[in-house]
Amino acid sequence: MSSPILLVGLPRSGSTLVSRILNDSLNCFVINDFYYLQYVESVDGYSQTAKSTKESLVDFIVDQVRNRTKPKELKDEVWFGLPFSEAELEKISDFANSYKSDGETKNWAQILQDMMQFLADLAGKPIWGYNTPQDYLNFNVISDAFPEAKFIFLLRSPVATLLSYKYYWTVAPKFQEDRGRYHPVIQSLAWKTCVNTYFDLKEKYGQTRCMLIKFEEVLNNTDQVLAEINQFSGIEFPQIDLTSFGHNSSLSKNTSDRQPKRITGLEAKICYLVTKQELYKLGYDDFSSQKIGLLDFFNLLMTTLRNSIYYFRQIIFSRNVRKRVFKFVNQVTLQTGQ
Repeated sequence: MSSPILLVGLPRSGSTLVSRILNDSLNCFVINDFYYLQYVESVDGYSQTAKSTKESLVDFIVDQVRNRTKPKELKDEVWFGLPFSEAELEKISDFANSYKSDGETKNWAQILQDMMQFLADLAGKPIWGYNTPQDYLNFNVISDAFPEAKFIFLLRSPVATLLSYKYYWTVAPKFQEDRGRYHPVIQSLAWKTCVNTYFDLKEKYGQTRCMLIKFEEVLNNTDQVLAEINQFSGIEFPQIDLTSFGHNSSLSKNTSDRQPKRITGLEAKICYLVTKQELYKLGYDDFSSQKIGLLDFFNLLMTTLRNSIYYFRQIIFSRNVRKRVFKFVNQVTLQTGQ
């Protein structure tokens, strides 16, 4: 197996932008928001080597590539970062069809290796990787299959993470249903768990397999961050200009006409109480001095109701969500008991 570069951490922390930066490197091919392991889990693919499972996993990868290849009419979206032409997309389809019908039995990891290596070779880059933030929860599975894999943890300050989650649903109408995902306790626990997972892995493996990037540093000290990634992974970069990437929720063109976004004093206090130990480990400032108003308690009650309804529906109707929630709760429980 090869040595993939995996971007993990928390959603809403700039992973799309960093994926795009890696794709603009000289020798690394990355698929953004890949969620391959989540799909493997949904089709019980960890233990399956049947022909139908192989076909399903290959089709998933091809669909992800097509969905993330940059259309000509969308020149200014960070999210679209793959470099393939229509002719190359046809080559990918031909390879996938041949691969599915070759009669060889392959498990999920071998399929991932073969498909990603083909895509990287087609892009003219020897290193491959992907971005799935929540895959820090799948470290053991990935590490068993790819013992040389390297993990780049991407985080931003916990209060900025909360702010991004809280207003994520305002980005576009299609995200309206996601408003219920936000809760200051859940996002704070997720941030805390991710940071502790990084430090646990760093203690176990040293700095050869895990590195941490603060998203604020990506924006403010881009060249220094790229030099650190190069030292960690061997990825080589040309001169990178972030403004040339267009915009997404991390790099927005028009912010002057938006309503100011804030978290309440109560949300800030909750976040601080949950994350304060990890906050200081990473050198972030104390943000708990914001005043708490009576209206903050009402807002928290409404947020809790929305969040409870959202996850109740998700857990009832989606086995995949149940698995992810269980995995997250298990990780929090393990770290709390240490």
